[in-house]
Amino acid sequence: MRLIFILLLFSSTVIGQGSLGVNFGLNDDNFGSITDLKNKIENYNLDIKNSTGFHFGVFSEIDLITFFIRPELNLIFSKSKNASAIQSNNLIQIAEHSYKSTDIQMPIIFGYKVLGPLSVFGGPSFKYSLSNSSNFDLDEIKDKYSVGLLLGTRFKIKSISLGLRYERGLNQKEIQIINANGIELNDSNVDLTTNKLSLNISYDIPYGLFRKKN
Repeated sequence: MRLIFILLLFSSTVIGQGSLGVNFGLNDDNFGSITDLKNKIENYNLDIKNSTGFHFGVFSEIDLITFFIRPELNLIFSKSKNASAIQSNNLIQIAEHSYKSTDIQMPIIFGYKVLGPLSVFGGPSFKYSLSNSSNFDLDEIKDKYSVGLLLGTRFKIKSISLGLRYERGLNQKEIQIINANGIELNDSNVDLTTNKLSLNISYDIPYGLFRKKN
């Protein structure tokens, strides 16, 4: 139902007063960490924390003079690598977790033009999990839908805009660890809650490309 709504909004804006464009972004997403660890060694020096990804997609934008509405449809590829140290039988064990995911994201952005090419914006972001993989055996993701809040700013000159975004998941999303490659992580989980910073660049496709030739 949400996807149908977004597609209808895309169609109506393109046919009417909206513009259509493409966007690409680099993401720094703080997800995939191991939570609820027993006997965790705090402040243990582990230089293993890397969460990166990218996204690309299409958007339409309705220009309302000082405001704008911009629904998007993006495909997101993410990967993370995290590690924690635990004490087990007087031994120190390192639980190293790698996780990859592919998601469809559907944000609806409401923006305000502050001054000249500078704008600020915010809005809800709906996400659906397409696939995921882990070096641990994890429980099945029961709810593949998630909702987040997206905030950001952009600098736009003519058809090109550069923006900085922050997205935070509104619902806590954790998956239970079934097997951690022989390391005892009883009742521990992997945190998949979105906590992402993105650098985004977008391009407005010239409206003339959609006009019918006489």
